[in-house]
Amino acid sequence: MVKVEKKIKVYKDGRVEEAKTLFDTGSRGSYISKIFAEKIGYEPLKEPKEIPLAVKGKYAKLIGWVVVDLEVEGYVLPEKEVLGVIDGLLTDVIIGLNIMEKYGVYIEDDEIKFKHIPPTSMII
Repeated sequence: MVKVEKKIKVYKDGRVEEAKTLFDTGSRGSYISKIFAEKIGYEPLKEPKEIPLAVKGKYAKLIGWVVVDLEVEGYVLPEKEVLGVIDGLLTDVIIGLNIMEKYGVYIEDDEIKFKHIPPTSMII
């Protein structure tokens, strides 16, 4: 598992917000904190869902969803992304393997790199 923290830009409904982001190869999904999601707006779930963490018996509370555009290292990713909203997340955004693999994002020497410039999504 490799992690690196960087700033990205999150676009939603004509707004742009800078987000402290953890790129985490140990996370299969991508998430946004409730506090950050409240700034840009999100769709709450009727009932929260538990998301298992990498610690036995520990869970995060998924409380909603948000659809956004993401700018990583100066490149706006070509597709909108759905991020789960997590109550109590300690960083603004977690980018997991679902987005990293889709766009060929990888971590090298604590830097974010792309297999292809500009980043493109691929159907394999």
